[in-house]
Amino acid sequence: MTQKTGSVVAVCRRPAAGIPKIPQREIIVGPDGVEGDYHAGPKRRSRRTGRVKINDRQISIVAHEVLEALNRQLGIAIPQGGFGENILVAGLGDLSGLSEGDQVCFENGVVVEVTEQNPPCATLKRWHKQLPSESMGRRGVVGVVKKEGVIRPDERVTLKKTRLRAASVGRKR
Repeated sequence: MTQKTGSVVAVCRRPAAGIPKIPQREIIVGPDGVEGDYHAGPKRRSRRTGRVKINDRQISIVAHEVLEALNRQLGIAIPQGGFGENILVAGLGDLSGLSEGDQVCFENGVVVEVTEQNPPCATLKRWHKQLPSESMGRRGVVGVVKKEGVIRPDERVTLKKTRLRAASVGRKR
């Protein structure tokens, strides 16, 4: 198992659909995601099929370095929460190397298990028409709560790669 450590830049939530999520002083992570966030809950509706299924996208995590790079590249100013992320982290790279089953562990005890990469959606065109295509493979990851608690900006975060393999995240279960 390999580890990498960084820090939390911002924590965000939004009770309704849409972006941006609103930065908070802290977020409470319950068994089904960030309390008070639109995407939390035990079930979700599939965008593709419309069927209700187990929510394997309870929490989203984005790399601050990606937001900064896209802001420079496109000459825009995506704010914290602008990618629809619950947690913005720094010092961990672009998160594209994470695989299903890897864990994101926070200083205060919260553990999120990665389920897949978070593909860009058309909603991101709010910031720039090319943002969905330019952020392909860099929008971060989504996952499920393995351990509940509170997350605050500036706390330490550690990536735990649980398996070494060549396959990328995004395989459908």
